[in-house]
Amino acid sequence: MKRILAIAVAGITLGSASASAQTSGPDPLELGVDAGITIGLGDNAVTSIDIPVSSVRIGFPIGVRTSLEPKFRINVITGNGDTFTSYRAEMGLLYHLGSGRYPGAYHRAGLYLRPFLGIAGHANGNSDSDGILGFGVGFKQPLVSRLSSRFEANLAHRFGDGDYTELGLLAGLSFFTR
Repeated sequence: MKRILAIAVAGITLGSASASAQTSGPDPLELGVDAGITIGLGDNAVTSIDIPVSSVRIGFPIGVRTSLEPKFRINVITGNGDTFTSYRAEMGLLYHLGSGRYPGAYHRAGLYLRPFLGIAGHANGNSDSDGILGFGVGFKQPLVSRLSSRFEANLAHRFGDGDYTELGLLAGLSFFTR
């Protein structure tokens, strides 16, 4: 699993670097935070509620209607000399279905589709990680000039020792750099 983690981190890093090299055009970066509920379905499933912030993300526009979006989450719990750490890293490809009145407006409003892959795991003396493959459908709604709300429902499968499927519900805010 450590090899899978290293490959995922390298892929996210290379993808982010290549995407940032392509952001010199008119489209802004999307910086965001999400609150989330993840409901595990199956025998080894876990349900998690993370409010006010579950994860942070940054969207790099890479095409007319597409953006590449790495997303990260880490939780550290300590007590009585013990530490439990859980983490999740995803790389998503957003395809924006909305239309706008000016170039790049679809990044700020309307429906989007988000296939993603990633890795999730934990460490508490022993460590374990799982691969993730999922798909989300969401909606962005502008609030003010460079701020939008964002809502998403997604379904993901975790591959590893305890395979299971999870349903995710996200509510977040996105800030656009221009």
